[in-house]
Amino acid sequence: MEKTGAIHVLGGSLVARMVVHATVAVAPREFLLGRTLAVAGDARIELECAVPLGDRFAPYLTIAADDPKTVCDLVAAEPSVDRVDPLRRGDDEWLVRVRWTGPRSPVLTALRDADAVCVEAVATRGTWHLTLRFDSHEQLTDCYHRCLDRDVRLSVDRVHEGEGLRQSASRALTSAQREALATAFDAGYFAVPREVTLAELADRLGISDTAASQRLRRGLQNLLADTLEADAPDPA
Repeated sequence: MEKTGAIHVLGGSLVARMVVHATVAVAPREFLLGRTLAVAGDARIELECAVPLGDRFAPYLTIAADDPKTVCDLVAAEPSVDRVDPLRRGDDEWLVRVRWTGPRSPVLTALRDADAVCVEAVATRGTWHLTLRFDSHEQLTDCYHRCLDRDVRLSVDRVHEGEGLRQSASRALTSAQREALATAFDAGYFAVPREVTLAELADRLGISDTAASQRLRRGLQNLLADTLEADAPDPA
């Protein structure tokens, strides 16, 4: 496996220190949007892009839910949010810009002080799942202890060196897309001949024909993009 790392000079020689990625889970009340995620059900909220944990942390959110407007309104009512501006509205997915305000959360403070970089941050079913990048295992350990010092329960699910996770959060299926694809597959929507119509599938999902079509299309697009990227040959 190809590995990446920072190069440091030690005693006149070059020493490669491996980049460390950690996947952790943390409660929303200790990170972001605690009130929203306590009542948002199956909604999926993603912080857009890999960003340093600086003063302008994660200005963009993707909200995937049966009713994105309701979730967006909940986000706007958070004590830590000053303003929310919807940039793109879909039937089951919105992209919004958030202006954060108020004191920094305990987790954000610990990550900033440890010089961590947030590569992915996705909230589902009341839990934030973060992929963090550190320069070393020592830096990861320091961050973990900083969280403990602030009474933050940080569950470390996975630690690995080298390249980050191949699949980015932006390519992952939303819970709504996964449900639509699974229901369509089980009902025979992809069979030849088709065993259920789009209208019947939409009725099973409890959404409109248009919303069902969009969920299937976006879900298939994400799956195909990830599969084709994974199977693509390395450039010469």
